[in-house]
Amino acid sequence: MTHEVQLYCWHFMSYPYLAEDFDSTQDSGWVTVPNSLWDRERSRGLYQQYLDQLVYASELGFDGMVLNEHHQNIYGLMPSPNLLAAALTQKTKRGKIIVLGDLLPLYMNPLRVAEEYAMLDNMSDGRLIAGFAPGSGPETFNYDVASAPSREQFWEAVELIEQAWTRPGPFAFEGKHYPLRYVNPWPQPTQNPHPQIWIPGARSKETLVEISKRGYCYFLSSRSHGKETAKSVQKFQQTLSEHGKTYLPNRMGILMSTYVGETDKIAQEESREGIWYFLRNCLKGHQRREGRQLTFGPGVPYIPVNEFRDYLRHSDPTTPLLGDTQDWGDLQRSQSIIVGSPDTVYQRFMDVLEHAHVGHLLIQFHMGNMSDELARKSMRLFWTEVAPRLKKSTGDMYGKIFAKAEEQAMKESVL
Repeated sequence: MTHEVQLYCWHFMSYPYLAEDFDSTQDSGWVTVPNSLWDRERSRGLYQQYLDQLVYASELGFDGMVLNEHHQNIYGLMPSPNLLAAALTQKTKRGKIIVLGDLLPLYMNPLRVAEEYAMLDNMSDGRLIAGFAPGSGPETFNYDVASAPSREQFWEAVELIEQAWTRPGPFAFEGKHYPLRYVNPWPQPTQNPHPQIWIPGARSKETLVEISKRGYCYFLSSRSHGKETAKSVQKFQQTLSEHGKTYLPNRMGILMSTYVGETDKIAQEESREGIWYFLRNCLKGHQRREGRQLTFGPGVPYIPVNEFRDYLRHSDPTTPLLGDTQDWGDLQRSQSIIVGSPDTVYQRFMDVLEHAHVGHLLIQFHMGNMSDELARKSMRLFWTEVAPRLKKSTGDMYGKIFAKAEEQAMKESVL
């Protein structure tokens, strides 16, 4: 296995043209944010600019580019990440293309996802990583999808897609939610037996169990990385062990955000506007106490009763969220958006990785209304000044820590 951490460029494609008074005049950037705020003229070429930033990541040498699905918000302008992934298959020649991921309960028939992902895998010559997600709170409102049965629907859809890629067709799929007389998709994926499958989750025991049983990669869906991230790794390790599997870093990834400048002072000065636009506007209605919360609440998204009970028992509704950040000190303590010189960024990334041994870092560089020039500068400095040290340090560290575990995992794959 590759011991060194894999580094990916994740673009959320936020809407960058909000008026300065948005925070004071609108109660949310999600679901109910008026689409009359969309500026048709200023938005011409926006998708091309964002795609070109991902192409630039490929040219620099990043291990991959990450897209995901969002609806009816200013946080992420990607209701169909597969369209953007298709563009990347033609505009790039290297690097994985990760869609993390299609929201399966929103599709009337998930066989459509199996077909589109197979097309993308062929178009990219086997570079696709297939992400599947059940959706979070806003989809309950956006698409009027019932939250309670969505988990059951989701895992049935995942099973259908994997079978569509691995079972000779045509065959009948006797599902509760998706009964199909003929499953026989053309084309089949380029990768054999199928692309890697990644599943995001927010520490749900049910999700960890299903990922462990099925052999998928787990992506921790969290924007803050302190002690809880290390606990999540330990929880995943334990769950894998309970199912006769061995944890290796390449089984898990996390999201981090960064801005790299020549010095700490320059980095803060250059990134300030973009980061605070992102915190105040894009996270309003999502990870801010102020405003109308439209992504989380009782039953939204669906959480098993016992897990929601534990959440209520151990959570404090007055605790500030990421979007409530007031200054650089708050931001640093959250371990979410790391800003500084190459030395500072390297050390703070390693502070996380030394406690949470994950093998995939999915990194957001563009934030809020950040300019194309600054986003590219940060990406370039990260790749040339930070990435080589991260790869060497994690390669050495993981090689020592997981040598025996790697031997055990190889035995498991043979059995």
